[in-house]
Amino acid sequence: MGWLATTRAILELSYFASGIVIAVFAFLGLRQIKLGLEQLKITKEIAKTNAKRESVKFASDQCRYFAEIALPLRFRMLQEYTRAKWTFLSDPKPPDRLLFVIQDGEIASNRFDLKALDEQFPNTGEIVVNYLNALEAFAIPFASGVADEEIGYRETARAFCQDMQRCMPVIFQMRNENLARYESSMRLFVLWNNRLAAEAAAPVMKAMGELKKAAEERIRPLDHNF
Repeated sequence: MGWLATTRAILELSYFASGIVIAVFAFLGLRQIKLGLEQLKITKEIAKTNAKRESVKFASDQCRYFAEIALPLRFRMLQEYTRAKWTFLSDPKPPDRLLFVIQDGEIASNRFDLKALDEQFPNTGEIVVNYLNALEAFAIPFASGVADEEIGYRETARAFCQDMQRCMPVIFQMRNENLARYESSMRLFVLWNNRLAAEAAAPVMKAMGELKKAAEERIRPLDHNF
């Protein structure tokens, strides 16, 4: 029976040894997993940083495109528009009326000069369409989130929104005739125009808040419970 006791001892020793070996490998495996997760986190941070850098660079390139390509087309359009005495575009700063309303990305109502638009646009619209195409090419990366929209807003929002407002009758006509929709330009216009309006209204809203606070102020009566 001696060999049975020896065999039993060997098996028990192997069992405990295997437990230790398994524990060691489990520890090493967990450590490897932890290192892998840390490496994955670092990789994600690098990818995020690179994506941000590319987004900023793309925005910078788009602002340069706006200045070097779109604006010269704008100047040419306005020069020809003035020379030909056209009247179908909108005044970018209407004095006392709302020229159009956009709801869910559509021009829901408008006060455009449709008569002038019908008469003049077929013969003169190409130069305006060229500029609108440039604005659409500018807007696509910002509207899709590829380029850093905040940079584009800071550098170009006022000029972009004024010209979109000016050319809105042509966009209305192009949509009605199923020629083009300028979806990215419209989306960016609504976003930036609302932000510009909010910034313009902020001082007034702040003043109103202060007035409301002042109107609610009262002198508390003395506490006579003493």
